[in-house]
Amino acid sequence: MHLSRGVPQRRFPRARACAAALTLTAASAGASAPPPAEEAELRYPVDVAVSASGEIFVADIESASLLKWAGSGFEVVAAGEGLPRTPLFGIRHIAPDDTGGAGSPRSPRSPRSIIASDPATMALYRLSAEGAIEKIPDDDRFVTPWGVAVLPSGEILAVDRVTRRLRRVGPDSEVEDVLDITAPRAILAEPDGALHILTDRNLLRIENGAAEPLILSPPFEFPHDFARAADGSFFVTDGYARCIWRVSPEGRVSVLTEGAPLRSPQGIAADASGELLVADAQVPAIFRISPDTGEVRRLGE
Repeated sequence: MHLSRGVPQRRFPRARACAAALTLTAASAGASAPPPAEEAELRYPVDVAVSASGEIFVADIESASLLKWAGSGFEVVAAGEGLPRTPLFGIRHIAPDDTGGAGSPRSPRSPRSIIASDPATMALYRLSAEGAIEKIPDDDRFVTPWGVAVLPSGEILAVDRVTRRLRRVGPDSEVEDVLDITAPRAILAEPDGALHILTDRNLLRIENGAAEPLILSPPFEFPHDFARAADGSFFVTDGYARCIWRVSPEGRVSVLTEGAPLRSPQGIAADASGELLVADAQVPAIFRISPDTGEVRRLGE
């Protein structure tokens, strides 16, 4: 797995041990309430997502965990063991499931779960608010699942970098190959049905089973993820260029912001106000960025 400018040194995360200690303490005291959420520090955040209710979630690959912003710091939602071939060891992309299940509308409440891709274990996972980690059955169809999205119907879309496929996972875990895509990285499914995919080279509009490039001469060096603004423009993170690209609806590319404090911008999402949230793996930090001015500040400042 190639990570922008270096691979983090993996360490066994403290989350699992701390959670166990809290559980034992509560049990010995005869408490019936669940243990309080464990605070967490960012180690190597690779993705960020915003739910319909405005909650901010972060995938941290070094701690093999899903985190949630609690207003003044991060809490652990779900944590893997941090060992090879165990769930979340290579957590990469996350997408809130804001539906109430297949066929249900999006909910303004907390998401019922978070969908996470993990190319290291070749699987997709459903992570609950209680910390449960459930592998989504896929008939071993995925090899390196990367970008993920959840449709209003509750179906899951995921791109696979090795098999070069866009796949749909249905409510009964049936897997359907939708489209061949070379070097896919991230996928964005809009509530209005619009579908776009970011590849190593370009942004693609997916329509009627075909992929149409949006940019004539893409300047991307190592794109990771992208988000869409209300006016139809896109923002693309680039780890090697250390910048956020702005792509107009007509496909014109400009720089929104570049350089310090950004070092390796990777995951990106937009909140309800249109402000961008960017996971920078090497700082490590989550930044808020103005889509108008490019002003950058740390989350919480």
